[in-house]
Amino acid sequence: MATVRLRALSAGHLTLPEEHFVQPASPGARKTVPSLAFLVEHYNSLNLDTGITRILFDLGVRRDVKRYPEPIQRHIATRQPLTTDPDVVKSLRAGGLKPEDIHFVIYSHVHWDHVGEPRDFDWSTFIVGHGALDVLAGKSLCLRGGHSFFEPDLLDPSRTIELPNPHGKREVQQVTDLQFTGEWSPPITDNLKGPWTTLGGLPAVLDVFDDGSLYIVDAPGHLPGHINLLARVHKDDGSLGWVYLAGDACHDRRLIRGEKSIGEWLDADGEVCCIHADRAQAEETIERIRGLEREGVEVILAHDVDNTIMSTSEEGQKKLKNEFDAKLGPAAFHAGWESLLKVDPAFFSSSVSLASVPRLKAHLSRKEQALISLAVDCAATHLYAPGIREHVASAVREGASRDEVLEVIELSSTLGIHACNIGVPLLVEVLKEEGKYLDDITRPFNETQKQLQREFTEKRGYWHTFWEDFLRLDPEFFAGYLEFSSLPWTKDIDGTGEPGRGALEPKMKELVYCAFDAASTHLYVSGLKLHMRNALGYGATPQEIVEVLELATLLSLHTAHVAAPIIDELIPAST
Repeated sequence: MATVRLRALSAGHLTLPEEHFVQPASPGARKTVPSLAFLVEHYNSLNLDTGITRILFDLGVRRDVKRYPEPIQRHIATRQPLTTDPDVVKSLRAGGLKPEDIHFVIYSHVHWDHVGEPRDFDWSTFIVGHGALDVLAGKSLCLRGGHSFFEPDLLDPSRTIELPNPHGKREVQQVTDLQFTGEWSPPITDNLKGPWTTLGGLPAVLDVFDDGSLYIVDAPGHLPGHINLLARVHKDDGSLGWVYLAGDACHDRRLIRGEKSIGEWLDADGEVCCIHADRAQAEETIERIRGLEREGVEVILAHDVDNTIMSTSEEGQKKLKNEFDAKLGPAAFHAGWESLLKVDPAFFSSSVSLASVPRLKAHLSRKEQALISLAVDCAATHLYAPGIREHVASAVREGASRDEVLEVIELSSTLGIHACNIGVPLLVEVLKEEGKYLDDITRPFNETQKQLQREFTEKRGYWHTFWEDFLRLDPEFFAGYLEFSSLPWTKDIDGTGEPGRGALEPKMKELVYCAFDAASTHLYVSGLKLHMRNALGYGATPQEIVEVLELATLLSLHTAHVAAPIIDELIPAST
């Protein structure tokens, strides 16, 4: 039997006053609820591009609520707290989809918290129930309450289908021919012309794909044109089942269970208001939903707290993991990435995109990139152990030797001397301002100090004025640092017994210095400028130096890598 694949998408949250929706209600009680959208995927051979027809059922809350008309914005003020992140577009992207991948948008109805931002879906065809266009045009004068404001220009008529009347004569209504981009013309428009038929206890349904996998269900009461969906799906155990997307047929499961009745309230004019345009019809619709539940159909409400499905479906996460493997390699996937994928797939996706840029442009070799990243993560100002492990392993896979890896550690260990590079010149400045110990900071170098200066220049390949005050005030510590920092430049890795040049080329050594000096945990400007100049002198290109800066930028991803497991532990997704 034909089925569809169904996924719920987070599309904002809003807060509802209980007394407007159920009675009896607790005075002042309010509940923050999701505004769900749903992705429906139908596999067929008629779509030559992908074999999939994709439908969104509702779009939730608009990303920028200031784009609603003023009367709706005033109503939104009564629904706070309200959030729009993630909206339906962001939730789609978390599963690897874009608005351009959506062929149809079906609105359950046209209230503000369901219509979203139609302009995001400028390729899609919109489908609304019979009477919805009159509601948008302001022709339904019987509607009352602050929620009864609509946008006449919400939809593009050239891409909008209004379903035929399910309550009148069972006649075929002409559906305007639509123009579709690309080579594929969706076939379901023929099935939307009617006539409506019955299905079990449902008096009016349309078979969307003409194969029994998805039905549009007339669900009157809440608002003219209110429709639901009935989808046949494969359950987790492989068996077939039905899911009913009830839209705003009711807003609280206690109504379905018979524990509460539909709420009413008095508006500013003393008139009785109900969240449903036709309460009697709404009650009939709810009764039919009760019957479906008794038959084993899973019912999901648009603002369903009890039955919210994660927008981060297993299929979406699997697709994102595959993209990670393709862009960064499966070996780079550590526990931090895994937790981030689970708790925030959208940020996971954008993080992968950022991290993959240097790898794709590859001004430096894969081995060099791994060694640069190692320098950032092993620096004393960061010490990110998962990254150290990842980049050592990556460097080895790309052909780095043990000596090369160790040399990055040795080079990065020199970072601590910047306490003297920054502190000693400041001390000298203070001494000059105070007029104290001037002989100590002005006397010429003695022979020992001159020899240390020559050795530093010979072994390190440069001299900078910021070493002079340091050498003058404490030649013994300077000598110790000279031996410490020169080792990577003079190490005999070949075992000849003669002074060597270390494992890495001078250019690479200088790029390592640039990496930890540029990292946001250090930002040592004078050292970065010095080592950029040195690197250029050894043949580095501007593109290679920029790539080092990009790799250093990626340490910001470690914020999420460390925090995501903690969030997953302390704030379960169900809350």
